[in-house]
Amino acid sequence: MKWKVLESEELIKLGLFKIRRDRCELPDGRIMPKYYVVEFPHWEHVIALTEGDKMVLVDQYRHAAERRFLELPGGTYEPGKNETVAQAALRELEEETGYSGELELIGTHYPNPALQTNEVYVYISRDCKKCGPQNLDPFEDIDVKLLPINEVYNLAQSGEIGHGLMLASLLLAKNHIFNL
Repeated sequence: MKWKVLESEELIKLGLFKIRRDRCELPDGRIMPKYYVVEFPHWEHVIALTEGDKMVLVDQYRHAAERRFLELPGGTYEPGKNETVAQAALRELEEETGYSGELELIGTHYPNPALQTNEVYVYISRDCKKCGPQNLDPFEDIDVKLLPINEVYNLAQSGEIGHGLMLASLLLAKNHIFNL
């Protein structure tokens, strides 16, 4: 049963996200005086597969962890850009990698439902083709990697892919890739 929000106060707005404090009534009547929520727009990931059974990945520096991560192309849906989540996924794929293809939504998952409001939309794109150069944002630090699909799943299994959101999206895509 859903908690009843008695009061909600926006504490801070920074770029694409906001932090708010809610006062909630639980189903049994108890009152949660302060529950902090981070409002993010939805994110998207693209499982981009080439004709040669390779997966298009990005190798990207993540400052909070102070290291590079092997990731799926994707990013943030920006409602102000007047685009759908699928259009944002295709835009991010093309900008980050220079690849493009038809998209199929295979599912969603929540990055952190205890604190965040957003979902990750996971798309698969089969027979992706190189359509142009990368078109990175000014401060993106991304290298494109093409790896055999089996190798990507071996890296995930061994812990070499250490980004939890990527692991969740790869798990969601596994049946679609291997037709299990």
